[in-house]
Amino acid sequence: MKKSKSNTPKPKMWLYRPVCWFSRVVSKYLFGLTVTGREQLPKDGPLLVLVSHQGMMDVLLVFAALRGRVAQFVATQRQFRHKVLGWFYTRLGAIPKMQFKTDPRCVMSIFRVLKNGGTVVLFPAGQTSMWGIPGNIAPSMAHLVKKAGVPVLTIGLRGGFFTAPRFGGLRFGKTEARMELTFTPQQLQELPETEIYRVLQDKLYYDEYAWQEETGALFRGKNLAEGYDQMLIRCPKCGSTGSWQSGGDTVTCTVCGNGGVLGQDLRMRPLKEGDEVLPTLKAWYAWQEEQVIRQVETPGFSLEEPVTCRAYDEETAAYRDAGTGVLRMDGEAMGYYGTYDGKPVELVVRHAHLPGLSADLGVYVELAFEEYGLLRFMTANKYAVAFMKLGQEYLYRKTLG
Repeated sequence: MKKSKSNTPKPKMWLYRPVCWFSRVVSKYLFGLTVTGREQLPKDGPLLVLVSHQGMMDVLLVFAALRGRVAQFVATQRQFRHKVLGWFYTRLGAIPKMQFKTDPRCVMSIFRVLKNGGTVVLFPAGQTSMWGIPGNIAPSMAHLVKKAGVPVLTIGLRGGFFTAPRFGGLRFGKTEARMELTFTPQQLQELPETEIYRVLQDKLYYDEYAWQEETGALFRGKNLAEGYDQMLIRCPKCGSTGSWQSGGDTVTCTVCGNGGVLGQDLRMRPLKEGDEVLPTLKAWYAWQEEQVIRQVETPGFSLEEPVTCRAYDEETAAYRDAGTGVLRMDGEAMGYYGTYDGKPVELVVRHAHLPGLSADLGVYVELAFEEYGLLRFMTANKYAVAFMKLGQEYLYRKTLG
């Protein structure tokens, strides 16, 4: 590829090298990382690396797996707003991206780095896993890959979801990175985007619970059930919603006392005789999604949640209250109907343009808009946030046919 000048800062090697060394040590001795397929990693030239996103330590695992390659990661803008993380990401040459929204500036930065012979690391799902299986990958990823026209290496991570899940806790056990040179420039030129998309979905798919059962990997931690109260929407025994609390290795329904305990295999078992629980978060996801789908498929479906709208202030480097209103989800779109800086607004994003819903369960939902940027909609209703995330991502998949 013809080289061009890049506006994307290159990694500061005085920081990059120590971070790589630290990543290799921590990945090996705390997370038991093993890497297969490293012989397929090109030694030089432009390279696009696509990674299955699982947990909060994935960047560290990829640093360790790539070793000799100096790579620039694509990260959500939210990471750059964190005082410490933003400092690190900027000096490591990371490329900011608006999550779950087409970001032309990010795409241009990616192409500039590749044209200069660099390595770019992308997480196509755009979010860590919530249930041990991957989130949606937008078909536009295949278009980006084909247009880039450089070798594509896929890295399938395993164990990342168990060691550092997005909902909290840190566990120590086994992780894997499976590397494969998936496309050459010639293959990308010859293949249609539909086939590229199919291959990417196949290479980046994972099932953490099937992998754990296959390998027998165990995970140690003081609070194995931390954050599970955010993930379990409904009690299978009494039907209550938003009633779970977690502590240590156990979860308990505050309404009926139903409970479960997690083992080091991350399987849940009844806490006492008569309790009713599902064995894995994947099973909970399937059960809860089935109920959500029945509701969103009801004719005239609409769900509204009172929210406070918060906007990021670049001058103060902090979020500020910008208005109040309702966040509404129906069969066609997500929308905010309320005020922004004292003026009435109606801000809508159709499901077809939203591969995933950025959310912190029980705290907020985030949506990006051209004029207002990324807005955060605050609510204390963890059931509503979880319902919207499950429902919206199902409705997006439905638009794909």
